[in-house]
This record gives sequence, structure tokens and C-alpha cells, in this order.
Amino acid sequence: MPQRKDPLPKIRIGELLLQKGFINSAQLKQALSLQRNSELKLGEILIHQGLISPEQLQQVLTEQRWRNLVTSVLLSVSSLAPNLPQLIDNNGVHAAEVHKKAIPTQTYLSENNSQEQIEQQHQGGTPTQAKLPKAQALFATANPLPQKPTVESPLRGFCHPLNGEGWLSQGIRGRTHQGRMEYAYDLAVSIGTPIYAMRSGKVIAMRDKYPDTGGGKENAARFNFVWVEHDDGYRSVYVHLQQGFKSKVNLKAGDHVEAGQLIGYSGNSGWSTSPHLHVEVQQPHRRQHFTQTVPFAISGSCKEAPFAQK
Repeated sequence: MPQRKDPLPKIRIGELLLQKGFINSAQLKQALSLQRNSELKLGEILIHQGLISPEQLQQVLTEQRWRNLVTSVLLSVSSLAPNLPQLIDNNGVHAAEVHKKAIPTQTYLSENNSQEQIEQQHQGGTPTQAKLPKAQALFATANPLPQKPTVESPLRGFCHPLNGEGWLSQGIRGRTHQGRMEYAYDLAVSIGTPIYAMRSGKVIAMRDKYPDTGGGKENAARFNFVWVEHDDGYRSVYVHLQQGFKSKVNLKAGDHVEAGQLIGYSGNSGWSTSPHLHVEVQQPHRRQHFTQTVPFAISGSCKEAPFAQK
């Protein structure tokens, strides 16, 4: 059987600790230097230095095992590629291109795959079970549907808020996505990752005052966010943003933003056990308060979205 020339790399503990914002690159470099001169593992050194807790190490170890398992599955599948017909989606994009990363980044997110993907333990945390969702058309239709959206027929025309970065850590109807937040998504990503408007609209509110310390239910209302109103009155909200993001994006309430425009940076503010972006689309309403979420499709890169309104 032919060997794969460029095998997918294994995920290392240090990489995950950096992605989650538990340590910075200088701390990792120092710990790796100490590790070379000792018999200790990297995690043990970081705990000894007081940079991470045992609980954080266990969380990252669990995620490492899960993500490396996904990588192994992809390697197994790719080894069969010469014997399989080449798969092309409706836009002429090779299906293999959709899976360049361990977790799909330009896919249609819906209840059908999120319930299979995620058995969530806590908000924003590490998924314990996952299946790769099926690759769908790269781009959805431009406009939201005029009728009431459903899981089978969601609102369309929303591009990826992280431009393909991160991975789905909690889907719709997940453990904390209940009631008003039924149709929300959590995308796990490292602190400081750029966030883009999924669709053009008007910024109706922003908040940037809480630190990226995460926390439990006691911090449920202590989150930074950007809130954008789109055509037909639907509103998207981007939650758990990094403290200090406003000075970097130069936005204020009342400003118009284009699809794919930079509106913030991911953080770990509010009720969050690890850095992630919570994103949802809400029903239209005349008053400024968070309303019931509605099903919507995320598909395509914001930087390439053909429906980006000029």
C-alpha cells in the first residue's frame, strides 16, 4: 500500500497549552529547556512552576488524545485514497481539501452533525466524542430565508466568524445550549484569534470590560461581546471576546460593518472553562435584549464570501 508522503502531525501538549492561552511562547520555551535537562514531563514542569493547574493539564491531555485519534483516523482514510474515486462537491472543491485540518472549518453546521459530534461536559470545554460532519457546499445562498427558519431549512448567508480557525466544541442543543441559546455554536480557539462579522449589518451594542479569566456560572453575565443587526432584523452576537478588543478594531455602536470585517478578538471572558467563541443568530425584535436563537448555517470563508455586501 502506498505510504502517505506528508502525514498529519501529532498534536503536542505544548501546542494545546498555547492555543488555550494557559501559557505563552516564552514560558513554553523555558519549560522545554528545563525538560531537556530533567526526567520530568512538560506538564509536570509547568505545574511545578505554577503556570498551570493539574486540572488544566488533565483537560489538555484529554483533548490531545481525542485530537490525535481524529488525526489517526484521517491518516487511515487517506491511505486508501489511491483506490477511491475522487470526490468533488457542487462547487468543484475536492472533499479532501475540506479536511486539511483535524477538525472541519468550512462546513455546513447543523443539528444533524452537531449532535453526533459533541457530548459536551461543560461550556467551552473539550469535546469528548466527535464524528467529522459531512462536507457540504462551500457557500450557502446569500439571503436569509423569509419564512421561519428550521433545522432543515436554516438561515443562510453567514460566513465563518473565525475564517476557518478553531473547532466545534459545542453544537446546537448542547449541554449549556438550551432554552434561548438552543441554536448557538461554541468554537474552541486560542485567545487573540481574529473574529469577523458573519454578515454585513449595524453594530447595535458592544461590551469590553471583563478579564479573560473564565469561570463558572457566577460569571454568566460578565462577558465581552459584539452585537450586530442584519437585514430582516436578525441579529448575530459574538461572545467571550478578549478584554481590550475595542481599541484594536476601532468600532462603536451605530457603525456599519461588512461581511468579513474584523470586529474583535477571541478571549475567555464570562462563563467559560477554556477560550472559545460563542456565536448565535437571534430572532428580530424592536428592543435591545437577547432573544430566542434561530437555526442558521455557517459556510465558507468570510474573506472569500461571494455574498459579502459592498
